[in-house]
Amino acid sequence: MRRQSRGRRRALPPRDRRGRFAHRLCGRPAAQAGAVDARGRSVRDLPAGAERLAGDTFYLPGPTNSGWIDGVLIDTGPDEAAYEGRSFDRLLITHGHADHFACGAYLRRAGTLVHAPRDDASLIENPEVNIRGMFSWAKPGDLLVTKLFRGEPCHVDGLVEVWDDRRAAAIPLHGHTLGHTGFLTADGVLFTGDALYQIPIWERHPLPYCIDPAMVTASLERIRATEFDVLVPGHGVPCSRQEAEAHIDHHLGELRAIEELLVERLKVEHTTEDAIALVSAERGLGDNAAQYWLAVTTVKGFLGDLLGRGEIEFFVRDHAGWWRTA
Repeated sequence: MRRQSRGRRRALPPRDRRGRFAHRLCGRPAAQAGAVDARGRSVRDLPAGAERLAGDTFYLPGPTNSGWIDGVLIDTGPDEAAYEGRSFDRLLITHGHADHFACGAYLRRAGTLVHAPRDDASLIENPEVNIRGMFSWAKPGDLLVTKLFRGEPCHVDGLVEVWDDRRAAAIPLHGHTLGHTGFLTADGVLFTGDALYQIPIWERHPLPYCIDPAMVTASLERIRATEFDVLVPGHGVPCSRQEAEAHIDHHLGELRAIEELLVERLKVEHTTEDAIALVSAERGLGDNAAQYWLAVTTVKGFLGDLLGRGEIEFFVRDHAGWWRTA
């Protein structure tokens, strides 16, 4: 059983200019000092730089967007300074990629309890699981490991599947990872992690990572069916429900385009490596190790889904795996 008690919360110790922990609290930015919640109460422990979205729900923009509602954090960015001198009740993690729990261990050392999806908890507690899984459980060389999978191990105190709290509800959004979960705050703000890629993200990353495109499709439709006013993606900018609909439609269209590409091109038999190469080339990926290894998992996910639907076939010849349109 994972520990569920609230425990004592300790304010995170600030650092001096050299990065060492200081013994006194540093002054908060003026915007933070005067921050109040929707009922006019003083809000002391907002992450530095957080912006109000609705009611008591704030978000912290960054390389990875994170959220805050009444002492609960949703994901963390990489900047520990945003949390210094502040205390938090819980940290809810959308999934087990290091860019979404970068400050998890740091926060937990100060007393914040950490909650994560059941199927992603092991990735957070031991990021080596992610790294080995990418390489069929073999040990890769350090130069082949993307920073997406590196991270400081962080103990998980509770599972989001049994999370029951008025401040935020867990919404299963699987597919980017096996347990990927979004969170809908009491103010109607939906934090979707990496379940939805906005149109500008597709323009920069034309083959976003996923392990199961069928799950992703179902999750996108679940987002559409969820009642929310504002959507906050893990990467990108908050958007209205109307804007989110356009991003969902675009994401679904991109998934269909990749499927159609494979079905068409596999009318001529291809090995697994060749299938990965043709999708990567068509989507405009660069020739580098990081993009290659992410593409390996993503393209295999599409191949497996199409195989399961009977649209393509798999066979072994000359000690290589081959694919062809059924």
